[in-house]
Amino acid sequence: MKLDFVRPDASQLSFRLFDRALHPELFNRFAEAVLTAAEFRAVLQICDGGHKLEFQRGKDVLTEVMGPSDQELPDRGRCFGYRLRGCRDAAHALPGVVQYQCSTQIEQLDPEVFQEVHEELRRDARRAFLAYEFPALQRFCAPPLSIIHGEVGQRSLLIHAFHTFPESGTVLRTQSLFEF
Repeated sequence: MKLDFVRPDASQLSFRLFDRALHPELFNRFAEAVLTAAEFRAVLQICDGGHKLEFQRGKDVLTEVMGPSDQELPDRGRCFGYRLRGCRDAAHALPGVVQYQCSTQIEQLDPEVFQEVHEELRRDARRAFLAYEFPALQRFCAPPLSIIHGEVGQRSLLIHAFHTFPESGTVLRTQSLFEF
C-alpha cells in the first residue's frame, strides 16, 4: 500500500542546536550535499519538515535541526531549542573554536503574495546549492519547496534556507552563520 508524503504543518516546527553529531537514522532525508573547505566540513540535508545542517571543524561539531516539534531527538548535547513563531535570533559559542548565530522567521502570507514568493523561490532553486520539491498534496496546490544556499567566506560559512508550506501559505526562512 502506497502512503502519500505529508509535510508537517509549519506551526508544528522547532529549531534546535546540538554540540554533537546526531545519528542519521533519526531523519528522513530527501536531498543532501556536502560543503568542504580547508577549515571545515558541512553536511546539508533537506528533511521532511525542514533541514539538518552538521558543521564540523576538527573534532568540534554543531548540528542545527529545523523539523517537527514532536520529532524525538536526544537531550544530550542540546544547546537550545524553540518552537518557530515570528522572528527569533539565537547564538552559541564553542569556546575559542566556533561562533554560531542564527535567525529564523516564519511568516504566513496572503495567497497571492505566497504564490509570487513561491514562484520566485522555484526559479531560485535552479541556482541553489541544494533544493528539493516535495509532491503536492492536492492537484491544484503548489508543491512544498525547500532551498538551501551556502556562502563560504575566508573564516565563515553562511547558510540561507527557505521552506514553503503551500497548504497554509507559510514561508520559513533561516540564516545560520558559523565563524571560526
